[in-house]
Amino acid sequence: MTLLVAGELEPRASRLVHDICAAHVADLVLCGDGAEALFQIGRLSPDAVLMSAGLRLVAAADVITVVRRHSAVPIAVGVGFGERDLAAAALAAGGTEMLGRPYRPQELTTMVNPWLASARARWDRESVSHVGTLEIDSRAYRATAGGRPLTLTVREFELLRLLVLNADRVVTRDQIRQDVWRATDDVVSANTIAVHIRRIRARLESAAQLTSVRGVGYRLTVAGHSSAAPR
Repeated sequence: MTLLVAGELEPRASRLVHDICAAHVADLVLCGDGAEALFQIGRLSPDAVLMSAGLRLVAAADVITVVRRHSAVPIAVGVGFGERDLAAAALAAGGTEMLGRPYRPQELTTMVNPWLASARARWDRESVSHVGTLEIDSRAYRATAGGRPLTLTVREFELLRLLVLNADRVVTRDQIRQDVWRATDDVVSANTIAVHIRRIRARLESAAQLTSVRGVGYRLTVAGHSSAAPR
């Protein structure tokens, strides 16, 4: 898991976010300005973002506008003196919550802790899943079929995991865009998804069947099994 913080932190707040991440076993990524934040959010797909309203280089509202084209990640906007208009623009662009700066420990922990706890619960719930001879280990980013390791890219792994968790059900292209690419629109083309599906299908061989449902999405099935079983 990852918490991304954009903007300057006073020493007390810096210690606090380090402590929060340690408690949740999460990575902390610090970005000094909006340009770096935009790059790192796109690269890392963090589980939560804490962003100052008065970001340098790229405004917070502009960062959030771009992020919201691809992701629903929760974004807390920190508002300092004289930044109310900037905060209003950030919230209008899709910021999740607003809190005052300098950050107050109780307010910051109350906001961020549930986001990271929710992400941890999701990862724990889906950490190891199997259907037929397929096994998906989300923590290790490892997939096997009948004990045979599958060589997959990160996108291919996340797509296969989504299909396994929804075995015998149709996974729509919109679901794939949101869960694998963190996109909320047609930025990721149907052809791009189809290419990834073909690569996964080739690696699965006879371990499972990947069926295209015309105009909708894809279904993973394994003979003799009716659903995926997380454990």
